[in-house]
Formats: sequence, structure tokens, C-alpha cells
Amino acid sequence: MTRPAPSDLARESPPTPLLNENHVRRIQATFWYVDDLLRAIEALSHPDPSPFVRERPDLSQDEARMLLSFVGLARNRMLAALDRLGIPRPEQTLSARRSAGTGFLFAEIALSELDSRSLRGYGELAAPAGEEITALSADLQSLMRRGKAHLEEQEEGGLADQVAALAGPAGGVLRRLLAVSTAKGLAETRPLIAAAAERAAATTLDVGVFGRVSSGKSSLINALVGEAVLPVGATPVTAVPVRVGRGPHSVQVRFRDGRRDEIPLSALPELATEEQNPQNRRNVRWIEVSVPGAPEGLRLLDTPGVGSLTSSGSAQAFAWLPRCDFGLVLVAAGTPVGRDETALLSGLRHAGIDSGVVLSKADLLDPPDRERARAYIAAELGPALGPDARVDVRAVSTRSGEQGGLDALRAEVLLPLASDHVRRATEALRARLRRLVAVTAAGLNGGSPAVDGAAVEFEKERGAAAAAIDKVTDAVATSARGVLDGVAEAVASAWARGEDGAPAARTAIVSAASHGLSAVREGVDRVRSEAGDEATTRRLPPLFDPEFLDAIKSLPPPRFVPGLLRRSRAQSTVAPLLPFLDEALARYAARLAAWGSGALRELRPVGRAVSAAEGRTPDLAGLDAMIIEMGGSGEGRSEVAAERVPTDAP
Repeated sequence: MTRPAPSDLARESPPTPLLNENHVRRIQATFWYVDDLLRAIEALSHPDPSPFVRERPDLSQDEARMLLSFVGLARNRMLAALDRLGIPRPEQTLSARRSAGTGFLFAEIALSELDSRSLRGYGELAAPAGEEITALSADLQSLMRRGKAHLEEQEEGGLADQVAALAGPAGGVLRRLLAVSTAKGLAETRPLIAAAAERAAATTLDVGVFGRVSSGKSSLINALVGEAVLPVGATPVTAVPVRVGRGPHSVQVRFRDGRRDEIPLSALPELATEEQNPQNRRNVRWIEVSVPGAPEGLRLLDTPGVGSLTSSGSAQAFAWLPRCDFGLVLVAAGTPVGRDETALLSGLRHAGIDSGVVLSKADLLDPPDRERARAYIAAELGPALGPDARVDVRAVSTRSGEQGGLDALRAEVLLPLASDHVRRATEALRARLRRLVAVTAAGLNGGSPAVDGAAVEFEKERGAAAAAIDKVTDAVATSARGVLDGVAEAVASAWARGEDGAPAARTAIVSAASHGLSAVREGVDRVRSEAGDEATTRRLPPLFDPEFLDAIKSLPPPRFVPGLLRRSRAQSTVAPLLPFLDEALARYAARLAAWGSGALRELRPVGRAVSAAEGRTPDLAGLDAMIIEMGGSGEGRSEVAAERVPTDAP
């Protein structure tokens, strides 16, 4: 009988593997571990510039070369063993960019757990040391976030690609600024460049809709576009920002790792809602929705609600404040105005963005109550925009048969914005670019703040000021009884002089909160002096002027009351003011705390003062002229943007 050739046997019955899957995994894991150790030995063979390395460099050059030789031999033999045993060689499947980003993230988490509170568990901690460590932790966390953000910018479709695609003067300005930022290490300017690049690529105006959880933001946008695009509900719904613009039905999703995806409109709740995407665990950066009924020339931005204990959306909402061109702040009917609304309006004002206030769900109130609510909201939010500002509050309902307020909002606010959207968008971009040039000039002349003693001292001063502001405003909020004692003293003194006590009472009430305001301003000024002369804030502190003062018409001196009883009589006379004073002080304390914390957030170390002449360094020469070339009607903007200019504004 003829034996088959060996090649025929190979085709008929493949050889039995020498190793099963468990054997393969065990060998691979061992080799990976050994290679990690070899990489550490390899690193020890080169001088390490890190001051935190634990090994002293006591290897001679000859010893280092021999170690590298042993490392190379070991790796070659491991690879040869894999080939003989039929085990696939390791593949480079992980992204270095993603691993570096993960490293920054874990470093930020580790630093967030390094503060004075955690260290007290190891024993008593001196106050100066605790302040130093907390400030250092905050500064290093900021660096970790900036490092991670820089990696995200470099991904495909990231900041470099966005700026490269822009034409016209705006594109030229941003390319120069990005090149300077990269060459000089001005990482703090890159987020501003990204925001300007996004605006340069479109002539639409972004109208941000902000407010507390369940204030009716998504319902308002649905009503404005004429269809139920965004999911609505009684619980926190919106988990990530969603922009709704005009066009054929489509939904574009951008993830934080740079991926883009297009999903059907029916799948929007899976990514946009807090219920199906809690805490934005799916890492969505933003969602872009196009619908035919959206106002032409505008994009409506639906933001996560602020003030929720279970949602991380508050931070996202505030982060999107400077990225819109007009802001609508919603206050639901029947809810009190608080720190959230004040902070939103203050943030919009500081960014130079026009805003309006909407009394949403107005159908829940009858007409007289609706007008009283509008007046109350205007009085409460006015201080956030300055003493001379006028707050325009519009009552709006999305219910059928209650369309009057919605129609007025369209006709009197959105239509004028849309009809002039090209000029407004160009003006907004020009303002962004000027500010960006100034910030870059300050960085070039004064230097970028580094992780050194000065930066730590600044963070320490800011942390101490924030703690002091919290303490002062808490005291103001609970000081009604003490203030009322002072009011009674002022009234009794006026009576002793034979005068009406009402003016003295009003003066004593208004001046009662002055110590709190002075303390908060002093704290902000201390941080400003630490940051440098150029560090300023455009926020105006709120004034304490409670409405119930107008009700104190007259407090004439009582007759036949002995001097010894005058103080007691004054106390009983002003006692009915206690509940009104308590509420007014609590509200004022919230506004004052919001102003103080916002003013502190704005301050950054800017080094020495930069004059106008110094600001125009050779790196930035000619940028002012390029910005001027951007005409108010849209000429000179990016050609990418020009292609998107609508032909017929509504």
C-alpha cells in the first residue's frame, strides 16, 4: 500500500496544537509582565530628568550598555519562543493618546483626594500647611485637565484640523494664534481658540436656553421648532447639550474621544437624557439636531438643568454660557428665584452676551399673578445685571391656546436676531478674536503661570477668600434678629430726638448688610492684588434694597412713654418686620455669595501689566488689521462660514 505524502497528511489532518488557550494566556501574561520589568531596567539605563525618580544614577556607561544588551536579548528570545509555540506576537492595539489621557484623568482623581481634610485623618495638620496643600492640589488638577484637553484637541477633526479648514481673515488670525500657543506653550489660550474656531465656521447665532431642572427648557425649544424633537419630563431630563438648527431631519453626535456618529431621531433619548445616559456615562460631548421648522439663521441650545443634586449637568450648562450669542434664562412659574438664576445671568453678562428672562409655564398662573411674578423676577434678578440694567421678563406658555407669549418671543426677540444674524455673528466673532489676541499678548509678555510658588500662593489666596465669603454670607443670611435689634436702637434714638423713626429704620436696614458686602469685596480685592494689576472683573456687586422698605411709611414717636421704656416700645414696633427681613437677608446673601464666587473664578494670574504697545509683539503683528477686515455684513469671515449664509432670513 502506498503511503500518502506528508503534505497530503497536513491537508487532511492539521497538527494538534501544542498549547490550549489557557496555556497561551498564561505565557502571554508572563511575557507582558517581564517586559514591563525590562522597560523599567531600560529606563534606568538612561538619565531620568524627573526629580521624583527614586533611583540614583550610579550606573556607568559601560554597565548601562550591557544592561540594554541583556534587555534586547531577553526580548528577542521571548519573541522566538512565541513563534516556535505558535502564539501570536503582541499587537499595538492601545492608543498612546488615549492612555496618556487616562493617565491625566487618574492623576487628577488622585490629586482631588489630596487636601487638608483627607490629611487630617493621619494626624493634626497645621492650618498654613493645609492651605498650601489644598492650593497646590487645585493648581495641579487644573494642569491635568489642561493636559487631557490638549490631547483631545489633537485628535482627528480636533482643533488643528478645525483651524486649518478656516479661510479668510478669521482663519488667518486663528492659525497665527494657534501657532503661537503651540510654540510658546500658552495652553490657557487653546480653549478660547477652539470656541472662536467654532464660531468662525458658521454664521448662525446660538441662542442658549438655561435654567433649573424641569423649568421647561426642552418644551420651549420644541414649541419654537414646531415638533417634539427633544425629550421632556418632570425629572432631570437633558444630560448633555443639544443644539437644534434648521435643515433636513438628522442627528449628529460628537463623543469626547473624537468619534462622530449619526443616529435616528428616535434614538436621541438614549444619549441625551439623564435617565438613559446618567452622569453622561457614554461620554457625549454634544449633539447636533437639524429639523425643518427651526428658526433660520439661529441654533437653539438646550442645556442640562442647573441645581440638580443627581446630575452633573450644572457644570456643562455653565461651561456653555460663553459659547452662545444670546441667552434665555427660564424661571418656572411658582418657583422662587435663587442663586442659580443669578449666576446664569451674571455669567452671560460677564461674557458680554445679551440675555433675556422667560417666565415659563405661565399658564399655571392667572393674569394678575402672572404680572406679579414678572415684577418679582425682574426685581430679584436686576442686581445680577447691574444697578442701571433693565430685566425684560416675558411670560411664555407652550400649552395649546396659550400661544400669545410664545408668539411674542418669536416676533420680538428671535425674529430680530435671525434677520440680522450674519452681522451679529460677525460682531460676536470679532469681539472674541480681539479678546483672544489680548489674552495671548498678556501671556507672551507676562509669561504663562507655571506650577510654582506664585501659582500656589494665588490658589491659596483664592481658596481662603472663597471660604471667607461662604462664612460671611452664611452670617448675613441668619442675622435678621441681630439686625432688628439694631433697627430698634436706631428708632429709639430717633424718637429720643423727637423725630419720626421710619427714616432711621430704613437706613439701619439698608446698612445692615454693608459689613457683609465690604467683607466680600475685600476678599475679592485681596485675590485681585495677588493676581496682578491687570486682573479685573466686570461684575457689579448686588445692592441690598429690600422691597418691604416702601411699606415703612411712618413711625412717629409714641406719646406718654418714659425714656426707659422707649427701647422696649421700639422693639415691639419693628418686631413685625422680622419675617420680611429674614427672607430679604437670605436672598441677598445668596446673591452676594454668587457674585463673590463668580468674581473669584474670573481672576487669573496675569503677571506684570501689559501696555497696548507691549501687547503687540512680533508674533501678533498685523492681527488687529486682519480682524478689522472682517466686515459687519459677513465679508472677510471664513469661506466655510460664508457658504452657510442663508439666502432668505425670516
